Amino acid sequence: MGLRAAFFDVGDTLVEGWDPHYRVRVREALAQHYGERDWFDDFLGAELEPADHDVPWRQETLAIMERWLREQHVPLDGIDLDRVRSICSLPLDTVTHLTEGAADALRWCKASGLVVVLVTNTLWRGDEEVREDWRRFGLDDAVDAVASSHSVGWRKPHPAMFERALELAGARPEEAFMVGDRLGADVIGAKRLGIRAVLRETTGPAPQIETDVVPDAVVRSLAELPGVVRPWL
Repeated sequence: MGLRAAFFDVGDTLVEGWDPHYRVRVREALAQHYGERDWFDDFLGAELEPADHDVPWRQETLAIMERWLREQHVPLDGIDLDRVRSICSLPLDTVTHLTEGAADALRWCKASGLVVVLVTNTLWRGDEEVREDWRRFGLDDAVDAVASSHSVGWRKPHPAMFERALELAGARPEEAFMVGDRLGADVIGAKRLGIRAVLRETTGPAPQIETDVVPDAVVRSLAELPGVVRPWL
């Protein structure tokens, strides 16, 4: 069976080198829109988690934000939660940069006749913000569709993320491969559905996971990806 689709994680797969002053810049953007508020620092430093921990990987961003603000007794009058979420989505090209070989890998997949879908866990970014990021990178012509956890409502490794990517690509699991830097989120999540998986090794510490699931290939740079995928075509 040949391939029809290429799925890519974003953070630490296609982009890396995050701006250490990201939160400061988001705070400035919030203050510019809403004026100074005493909850900005705590909000941006909070670990925003779902209320129901019995539903693993569920993501309802606006509900999470609203619950945190209510718990901090922040008046919600005049606060548009979706607007706050959008403000927190600073353009990706202003806070990070493409990894080695990322642009060429995306374009190679497109030139090889594959449907390219970004499958990304995001807190603030929805599908439209992600698409805008890649327009700004000059790579919108190399990306066909986006499945963000904010828009899907689930985070990888939940199967809903990969099922959405397959739907967007019009492909069956055996006709797709996933490229990502997380064994748990990207490799295990994809392999459980029968999607081939390529692990991009990074220099940072990786979470220790006990599993017998192994990637179909491992690369240090996305420049190596065509050599891995070409036999699958």
